[in-house]
Amino acid sequence: MTLGRIFRTVKYLSFEQWFFRGIRYGKQLARKLMPNLSWRYAELISGRLELPNPNSAHVLLISQRVLFSQLTIDGSQYTNPRLGRFEILNEKFDFGSLKNVFWRGNFKEGDNPLRRMNLAYMDYMVPLLANAEPRALELVATFLKQFEEQNNWSQRDVFRDVWNSYSVSHRLINLLAGISLYNNAGGTCDPAAESQITRHVRLCASFVYNNLERDIQYNHLLKNYVALATYSAGLECLPKKFRFLPSAIEESLCQIILPDGGHAERSPMYHALGILDIDILLNSGIFEIPAIKNLTKIRKKMIRALAIMSHPDGKIALFNDSWLGGSPDVEFFKTPEISSQEILPITGYGRIGGDDDVVIMDFGPCGPDDNPGHAHADFLSIEASIGKKRFIIDPGVPTYTAGELRDISRSAANHNGPHLTGVEPIEFWKSFRVGRRGTAWPIFHPQLSCVAPLWLAGIQTGYRHVGVKTLRWVGLWPEKAMLICDQWLGINNFDAKTRFLISGDWKFLSNRDVVFSSQENSQVRVENLIGRITCTGNATVWQKFGQELSAHEIVIEPTVKSESQAAAIWFQWGDVELPTRECLAKLFATLANLQR
Repeated sequence: MTLGRIFRTVKYLSFEQWFFRGIRYGKQLARKLMPNLSWRYAELISGRLELPNPNSAHVLLISQRVLFSQLTIDGSQYTNPRLGRFEILNEKFDFGSLKNVFWRGNFKEGDNPLRRMNLAYMDYMVPLLANAEPRALELVATFLKQFEEQNNWSQRDVFRDVWNSYSVSHRLINLLAGISLYNNAGGTCDPAAESQITRHVRLCASFVYNNLERDIQYNHLLKNYVALATYSAGLECLPKKFRFLPSAIEESLCQIILPDGGHAERSPMYHALGILDIDILLNSGIFEIPAIKNLTKIRKKMIRALAIMSHPDGKIALFNDSWLGGSPDVEFFKTPEISSQEILPITGYGRIGGDDDVVIMDFGPCGPDDNPGHAHADFLSIEASIGKKRFIIDPGVPTYTAGELRDISRSAANHNGPHLTGVEPIEFWKSFRVGRRGTAWPIFHPQLSCVAPLWLAGIQTGYRHVGVKTLRWVGLWPEKAMLICDQWLGINNFDAKTRFLISGDWKFLSNRDVVFSSQENSQVRVENLIGRITCTGNATVWQKFGQELSAHEIVIEPTVKSESQAAAIWFQWGDVELPTRECLAKLFATLANLQR
């Protein structure tokens, strides 16, 4: 079983990914066996690079964008790095002083390196330097010296976290941006400290160049390229060894950005972060005019796609390892106006609604087959806002650490989609591994448009290994009601369910009917038209990474008919008539016939 699972996971990897994975493991083994020699060699080859000029116009443009985006994301989290106090992914850590920062702890993430990596990004130094605080450069230089001593290459797992190429890429961008902002703000000149920081930045650039994440690719490899482009922005011309960057970046973006403007990893959060990467690239000065025009075109398509994956509150939907606060709010990107019914057919997201009421539906693949690490089993899952307030919500992300909580958070039963009890449409293992996986796609047919003014529909094949197809149709009457119809075809002895997570910001009114009330006294009544509500209770969600919040749970059991099951759930908050049973019967018959 284990060998089969491994085969189902790795069979999608390309020769290039296998080749560079072997090279990466070989380099890591050499560093582990000869850490001191490897470090000296890394310093030697980094010395062949020209030191960057933090005061160049291109670096300043990049640094201003970096500062703006970081303050938008983490403005409230910069407690006091001078005193060794940090807030990393919604957890506070107090080391007593900056010199006592300990980098090798688990930071409440167990064996997962995510918080160690985030601490090593050093983004907290950007606003500190931007304010041109007294002796800030000296502080950062001393901090870097302590960092290098504590994280020498003989330390266990150091290349999984603080000397991971992804972490190093972030650190390069943040430190170079910080120096640029410090000098631009008129900070006190400190040549020795600035030289020490820029030498570390140069070491980072050399490390990234020699350890590009070509085995992982996607957002990791793009971040490596963005870091090298940032470094190059501080040079008079593109170094000979970096001349591959423009074409490599173009190739990377072709892999990551789909023709409809969506992100191949199907994560709205990583999508937004990808737009920030393009902003840095546009300001780096390494591209010719045709390439700049192409980047601008890609950015425009991505921003429009982001609007389709966003709610009226100006924040993203939380599918596929997305969480609130992991990227800037949507308004940061000045998204365009979109119509009341929008589809990203290749990415697999749809949005219906307007300024107040919105439904966002996931009916696409879980991610790219050769790197589905951020996949959740959220096929046909939805999020919904009513009166600009989030109502049906995704569970979010409690952890990146492998284990029961990670498995639960990725499971189909923990999302707002139709599922089978005890059967997963995706074979998850460890933190980011995926073996067998289904897919989903949207359904278009004129006969499906006769029920509601706005609608979305899709099918998923994650249960094909047990002979079941699952379909969903969602209709919206803006400012009035929403209807969700789920259908399971070919079902035999499996227990089908539909579950909805309702935001804890809505109060559950415990009376004979299922009714939720907002603080503005808006009320939503929930009624099962087909099937029955079997449970209304409490649940836990993690809308911000690792931060537990209470939510409400509604579980619906479908009605059984021959080899199919069906459920129809009605949410009403305005004046509108219920769909007739004849109308629902015709809708389900159409869905079933489309799949024969």
